[in-house]
Amino acid sequence: MIRGLLFVVQALIWLLFVRLLLRSFAGAFSRTRPVQPGSGAPPQVRAPEDLVLDRICRTYLPRSRAITARVAGREESFCSPACRDRALAAVTRAS
Repeated sequence: MIRGLLFVVQALIWLLFVRLLLRSFAGAFSRTRPVQPGSGAPPQVRAPEDLVLDRICRTYLPRSRAITARVAGREESFCSPACRDRALAAVTRAS
């Protein structure tokens, strides 16, 4: 019983070792190489952008992605056309 268990454990260890060797060889001969730090162009860094609040669904989003509309005389930002339409509908109902 113990001999069989030891044989299975030894076989698993050998299989893992062979798999490790095959992966090492495959990585050494593959055509793609990982990008080394400091080589090539510097990474693109975006400037921080102001966030605006959509007052309908209470989500914050970058100002460049916001949909703007004039609601009740002031400029407001929305995350989607649906939120913009809800705000405009609420103003027309209140009037």
